[in-house]
Formats: sequence, C-alpha cells, structure tokens
Amino acid sequence: MTLAPDRRFILKALGAAGLISLSPSGPLHADGMMPMRAIRQFPLGAMTVTIIDDGSFSMGVGMFAANAGKTAAGDLLASYGLSPTVAEMPLQVMLVETQGVRVLIDTGMGDITFHGNVPDNGRLVRSLQTLGLAPSDIDIVLLTHGHPDHVGGLTAQGEQVFANADHHLPEIELAFWTQSPDRAPVALREMIIECRRHLLPVAHRLRSYDDGTEIAPGITAIAAPGHTHGHHAIMLESDGRQLLHLVDTAVHYITGLERPDWTVGADIDKPKAIETRRRLLARAADDQILIAGYHFPFPGVGRIMRMGDAYRYVPVPLV
Repeated sequence: MTLAPDRRFILKALGAAGLISLSPSGPLHADGMMPMRAIRQFPLGAMTVTIIDDGSFSMGVGMFAANAGKTAAGDLLASYGLSPTVAEMPLQVMLVETQGVRVLIDTGMGDITFHGNVPDNGRLVRSLQTLGLAPSDIDIVLLTHGHPDHVGGLTAQGEQVFANADHHLPEIELAFWTQSPDRAPVALREMIIECRRHLLPVAHRLRSYDDGTEIAPGITAIAAPGHTHGHHAIMLESDGRQLLHLVDTAVHYITGLERPDWTVGADIDKPKAIETRRRLLARAADDQILIAGYHFPFPGVGRIMRMGDAYRYVPVPLV
C-alpha cells in the first residue's frame, strides 16, 4: 500500500496554513548522512526555537486504539481522508537557544530503521550543519524518555555525537532501557537492544532529572508518565510566553486528541498514560498554551481546542 495519497493530504492541509517548508528528500550523501528535510525557526520571548524534521517511519494505525475495536482508529483517520491502515509518523526534534545555551530536546532515530520501513530518518546532524552548527556546539541534550526514536541520534558508529554536551535522562528511564534484554518482556527485547546500543556509550555522562527540574533557563521538565515510566513533557517559558512540548503524551495528532481514552500500544502504563494525556491536554486547552508534538505533522506546533470531552489540534502560523 502506498502512503503517497496520505502524505499529499497532510502537505496540502499544512501548506494551506503556511506551515510547510520542505527540502527535497534524497539518497545519502557521500559522507553517509541523510540530507536535511525541513527546518522551521521562530522566537519564543527571548528564546529561539528551531524544529528539525529528522524523518519519519510508518506503523499500523491499530496501535493508536489498543482498547477499542479493530477498525476504530482506521475509521476515525479515514474520516479525515487518511489511510485507515497505515500512519506516517514524523520525528520533530527541537533545538532551543536560551541565554546563550543550546539545548537539543531528543535526538531522533539516527541510524535506526524500524521493521517494514525504508531508511527515512537520521537527518539531525545534516540539519544542524545547515544552521551553521556542529554537534560539538550543542551544550545540553535533554532526553524526554528512552525510546529508540528519541535516543537513536545519540551515537554514530558507537561514538558519541554530541561530545561537548551535558546529557539528561531520568534515572528510571536509563535503568529500564539498558536492562539485560533477557530479563525484559519479550515484546520489548528488540527495542531494548537498540536503546542499549545508543544509551550505554553515554550512560556515564547522563544526569537524572524529575518533575520540576529546570534543565536550562526557562526549560522545565514536567512529569508525564504512562508512555514510559519516566516520560516527561517540557515547558518553555520566556518573557511571558510559553510552549508546552507534549512529546509523546499524544502520539498521534488526531486519535490522541479526539479519543484521549484510547490506549496506545506502545504505552507501558496505559491507565496512567490516559490520565497524563487528559491532564496536559486540559491544561494546554484551558490556558491556551502553545504546544508542540514530537510526532505531529511538521512543524508540529499549534493550539489545543476543546470539543466536549475531547480535543482538537489546530496548527498555527509561526512568526
């Protein structure tokens, strides 16, 4: 099944809102890196926020409604003109410059390719170069949780990518995602193998954090457990402006908001994930906080609007 019709639908919708600015994808460069795909930069008070599209992967839509009927998620997505069977999942890495400190929030997938996918990720370093930055220019790498699509860019060929940066990850995440695969649930073993490959080379440099920790000026961790045990959202605040990075609190920008009661197959603690999702979506909607979503369509920044007991994501122009 081709994903092209779905991708055209997304690009058309976002392009009409003035939110899309893609560079053509292409084969690997001679140096083995993917070309950049998309970058969007905007001010948030005195901060500069840059969204980097690291690529994407595809997955079956049934993952978004593990506790609903087999066709529930597909039926909802089809009502938007999207594929009822396969979803394309973008990867939006965030770079924040605050008071002279460059903070990278998650690192994309690096050299990881999920089963059934072709390589279409690992564009972070090339995109940083387009911005005039080398990996050595990053001061802090803030990891929101240990999933491979968030930590895959930490290393390349077994070597640390961000050699000069302080690295931050909750202790519970490090322990869980670097455990012996033989002791892990069978369903998580392959994922843990990938996580260990990228986390262990930087484990000695990782600083733990928890709810309320200010990682850098105006960048504060917000506990958002459920997706993983130590999953965190991130609040950016500067000069009276706020942006709440939901990360994977809502994995899909339609199903996660319109049906926050649906459990996601990848959520480790599903009841807690639902509780977290409802809490943060309500906060974003009621306080009209600008939000970002790691897997939302590029650039993945907008507002959350209430629809009765559910929500809707509304992209907004970034100026």
